[in-house]
Amino acid sequence: MNWRTWRNRFAEVRAYTTATTKRTLTLLTITMAIDIVFLSFVNATASVLARSAFNLEIDMIKPPTILTRRSVFRAGTGLAVAAMGTPLLTAGSAQAEGVRQAGAEPLNGDGFYRFKIGDFQATVISDGYGQIPISPVLAMNASEAELAPVLKANFMQPVIQITNNILVVDTGRERILVDSGFGEKLGPSFGSFPGLEANLGRAGIAPESVDLVVTSHGHLDHIGGFVTKSGALAFPKAQFVFVDTEWNYWTGSRYESEVNSSPMPDGFKKGTIAAARDLPQVASRSRFVKQGGEITSGVHYIAAPGHSPSHATILFVSGKEQFMHMGDIAHHPVTSLQRPNWSPLFDYDPAQAIKSRKSILSRVATDRVMAMGYHFPFPGIGHVVRREAAYHWEAAPWIW
Repeated sequence: MNWRTWRNRFAEVRAYTTATTKRTLTLLTITMAIDIVFLSFVNATASVLARSAFNLEIDMIKPPTILTRRSVFRAGTGLAVAAMGTPLLTAGSAQAEGVRQAGAEPLNGDGFYRFKIGDFQATVISDGYGQIPISPVLAMNASEAELAPVLKANFMQPVIQITNNILVVDTGRERILVDSGFGEKLGPSFGSFPGLEANLGRAGIAPESVDLVVTSHGHLDHIGGFVTKSGALAFPKAQFVFVDTEWNYWTGSRYESEVNSSPMPDGFKKGTIAAARDLPQVASRSRFVKQGGEITSGVHYIAAPGHSPSHATILFVSGKEQFMHMGDIAHHPVTSLQRPNWSPLFDYDPAQAIKSRKSILSRVATDRVMAMGYHFPFPGIGHVVRREAAYHWEAAPWIW
């Protein structure tokens, strides 16, 4: 090999070594930048966790994002730029982050769920949950042969969990609470009821801040929370609103004998009568509205009798948005929507209740109105979709 060949080979080796060294230095630089960003994230997270130990109870925490060197490395150029001093948050996102941290409202979950009805701020508050048998409670007139295939098709067990979903709506003028759950009148403990007071607290809603308590009807699980066991009003500054004829029935002379002769479970009978006996305590703070009348601006009763003598649903309207609180028109998305002719044993007039159920379901399906089921799986909001001769429930996607 002559000297020219050696010189050329040496030049090739030197060029390769230089290029390799540059790539190695570049990789080391990027790795150091990644380490800096990774450690910044870890330190920031540790700082936040340390501060949070002194905060009030956090109501719901999102599943954490797990940071690893690999996941940070995948961020590529953006993280390398961040490591050189570029802020991770733009001015707008930083402002939004500051507002979120400064204030206020805890995240959805742990007994409450926030959403919007046009310009209205709405919150569903859980009063708890308990186990009930589908037959006969939700399908009194369905045979085992009729019930079994429906349960199988919907992956349901004969005993299911039932809930009470309490709606709170802030219209900008008033804070409205629809129904009040079981309160302390159920007798022996049933499931996790009552949970309204605790979950209102978690959502940052003080009972004293409620302006209107709107009643869909007079059953125990809707008016039981008006008065506490000690005799105090649970919502001391609120005005109570009823359909006038529903109030007349539950403060009249017939309800007690009719409840006792109904197919309701004995504990529910006893609690319903006890809750009705408390109504005179709110009489001086009550306002009575004609069936189908306006409750307040943007809020109306919609007649839906049968489940109780003057049961009503409640329609909220804000701008172009509508929302229907269905009360007890439908108790479960399967038994009530897929089989609207099945009757729960709590219906006062089952035939009339079926007519009202079909009317309200048809309305919200045709108009594509978001609706709420008081006893549907929490938070109980979604849409009713027409399917053949019946209906199907499309639950609204959970938004954190």
